[in-house]
Amino acid sequence: MEKSFNNIEDFLSDESFRSWVINPTPELERHWLNWLSKNQHKKAMVDQSREMILSLKFKEFSPDPKSKQRILDQIKQETKPRARTIRLSRAWLKVAAMLLLVVSTAALIYFGAKDQHESSLITTASTHLIRKSNPPGERSQHSLPDGSTVFLNSGGSLEYPETFDADSRVVKLNGEAFFEVVHDAGRPFKVVTESFEVVVLGTRFNVNANQKSPSVALVDGKVRLHSSSSDVTLELRPNQMAVFDKEKRSFTSASFDPRYVAGWKDGYLVFREASLDEVVEKLHSWYGVDISVLNTPIPSDWSYTASFKQESLENVLLNMRMLRRFDYQIRNDSLILSFQ
Repeated sequence: MEKSFNNIEDFLSDESFRSWVINPTPELERHWLNWLSKNQHKKAMVDQSREMILSLKFKEFSPDPKSKQRILDQIKQETKPRARTIRLSRAWLKVAAMLLLVVSTAALIYFGAKDQHESSLITTASTHLIRKSNPPGERSQHSLPDGSTVFLNSGGSLEYPETFDADSRVVKLNGEAFFEVVHDAGRPFKVVTESFEVVVLGTRFNVNANQKSPSVALVDGKVRLHSSSSDVTLELRPNQMAVFDKEKRSFTSASFDPRYVAGWKDGYLVFREASLDEVVEKLHSWYGVDISVLNTPIPSDWSYTASFKQESLENVLLNMRMLRRFDYQIRNDSLILSFQ
């Protein structure tokens, strides 16, 4: 049975609503925007609830039972009626009730914060960090505090401060992303990955930290790469790509095809002499489906080259079948490939 929301407290106590306000994901966006379209008469309550949640900021930690009880006792003590009798108008009674609701809601969100492992606003000693992540099959676009733009690929995650420092701009990346960095000579922009750091002033480039050999492809501008495990550095010019060898801890550079390397941000799905394993991995990442392969062909017998723009999974499979003989079944979020 679907939960009904008849007052502000119902919204504030709902974990799904709080997550949508604090750390909106595509799924939560779809759910709550659909809910709002069906409940336009409750929009005012939704707006008030959002403002109250956003105005409350807490440090993320796990209080012990004694701490919880002490805070709850304090709330109860502060909200007990005084011995002195005071006559209140109806308007003041409403204000007092709302203040009590805010205090109670603060405790509720405070104790529930430890269960929200991927909260987008995480309080640190000096600033708030924002975390964005995509599940397989979803890509997203984000604006950074300095006006730079990041296109985050499926399965990737990005972390950056709510406000950049006065002398630097640092973001952390897991997975793949395309950056369009606003020029600021006084504040270098740095992308930190597990294997290396990318330092820029203003440019457009793609970083793929997913691969066994992570890479950086520069579209325009200038970047300097520095390995986090050695003193090796490399500067790239436009249309150059650097590949990092984790074992040798060194970079190699070469030219690249922009559509093949960074076309994903514009909706291009590109295969270039791809093995079956590469095709399966890319289809899983692009469409978010789990893939099973029956009667796997000999690897040397498989090579696939094709390019698609915003095509459905079925259209891609139909094209692939023209070159390779196999059957397929799409069931909800799973795909079965059966080779003859």
